[in-house]
Amino acid sequence: MNKTTLLACACAALASLLVPGISAAKDGTGIKKCQDATGRWHYGDAAATACAESKVTVINKQGIKTKVIDAPLSAAELKERESRKAEIESEEGRAKQQAQRDEILRTTYAHEADILYIRDRKVAQLDASIKASTDTLNPLRATLQRMEAQAEAEKKSGAASEQTVKGIEQTRSQIAKHEAAIGQRRQEQAAIKAQAEQDLVRYRELKGQQPTSAAKSNK
Repeated sequence: MNKTTLLACACAALASLLVPGISAAKDGTGIKKCQDATGRWHYGDAAATACAESKVTVINKQGIKTKVIDAPLSAAELKERESRKAEIESEEGRAKQQAQRDEILRTTYAHEADILYIRDRKVAQLDASIKASTDTLNPLRATLQRMEAQAEAEKKSGAASEQTVKGIEQTRSQIAKHEAAIGQRRQEQAAIKAQAEQDLVRYRELKGQQPTSAAKSNK
């Protein structure tokens, strides 16, 4: 045993005699010591309690450090960790979704032109729905104009009839419904086109391809 070890043993033994309450930890891992916020040192079983906010060092009977228990995180550090955890989980979620999307691109489309074909088919289906709503809107608007003219004529004789007023309200409601449907379909078309553009870029990255003339002509 060298002089350094002998000195460490002597210090540990002396500390156990001079510092009240110092003893080997009950779990047999060694003696705990720490320094509190005021700079005062604590030893033994009381160390963990006295230094609840500080780093705790565990030493064995020979005075050799065997373990270090880090100080608990502060409220600010805990908040930062929680914030970072949410960010990491969000990033992992996006990565998972991207991996799923990549798998679909690889397994669904044999060529990038297939992406354009699906895009155009979906857009055409929505075009048909928009046309149907437009074809319904035109006569509804014409009917509303007639009803409003009739209401004005009735007002000249006193007041518009309840039937006319009710008919106007119902017609306006139907018009608003079809206009909202058209607006929704157009938003869906824009989303489909934007997604197709993203899919094309990603598909080319996955396949290591350059845009083909067919793909360019279909944009």
